[in-house]
Amino acid sequence: MARPKKAESIRRTSNVMVRFSSIEYELVAGYAKDAGYPISTFVRKQALSEKVTVNYNIVADIGEIQKLTAQAAGIGNNLNQIARYFHGGGLSSRGMLEELKKCIAEIRELRQEIVQLGGAYRGNSKTHRK
Repeated sequence: MARPKKAESIRRTSNVMVRFSSIEYELVAGYAKDAGYPISTFVRKQALSEKVTVNYNIVADIGEIQKLTAQAAGIGNNLNQIARYFHGGGLSSRGMLEELKKCIAEIRELRQEIVQLGGAYRGNSKTHRK
């Protein structure tokens, strides 16, 4: 049994040739996959300015999030104590400077852990053209 014919209004008879570099193609293919469309449908929707929504499922380990939250609270507490000291007229000292450097380093480490937990984020969740 043959496949039924599409209605005239839906039949696509014109072709457009688009060339991508290998990097561009991988990006477009990734966006299309994230959006749940074949590449041709994704490109067509983008070209016609139709809104293409991408749904990301975020999976997180609650224990890790709680651990990071506790670390952030501890760092914030340290920074608040340092700020209170300086606002109270305390003199800056080598010890305070070292404590500030330590807090900043901890914040950077915490940020790296959060990035690793979040995984590799690629692209923009708003893939429609304005």
